[in-house]
Amino acid sequence: MKMHLRLHRPDRPGELVSFDLPPPAQAGIAAEDWAGISVSAALQYLQRAVDPALGYALSCRRGLCNICAMKIDGEVVTACTTPMHDGILVEPARDSLALRDTVVELSLVRRARVLSPAEQADPKEPHHAR
Repeated sequence: MKMHLRLHRPDRPGELVSFDLPPPAQAGIAAEDWAGISVSAALQYLQRAVDPALGYALSCRRGLCNICAMKIDGEVVTACTTPMHDGILVEPARDSLALRDTVVELSLVRRARVLSPAEQADPKEPHHAR
């Protein structure tokens, strides 16, 4: 199965890299085929076995936190709930927020979670993490 990643790295911004994934059993995954395995599981394999510098974010692994949101085949979705398929294209969710590879800046999301509704309404109000 082939997986395409558009990586965001300072020395190679926007580089498209393709990987041929081995059968899941060779990758340590108990499945006969990559179809149905999550994109995040494939990224974990690639980071462990192929490119230790590969950047991706993963937290809840159930699609609840949206930390692993990325653009997959042109649509922003969570990698932990999106199944693999041959020829899949994985990119940062938003180029202007890309930090490294598929990881994007999440401070605006974090800021919204720690501010009270009144503080969110007035951006001049100093915010304090709670």
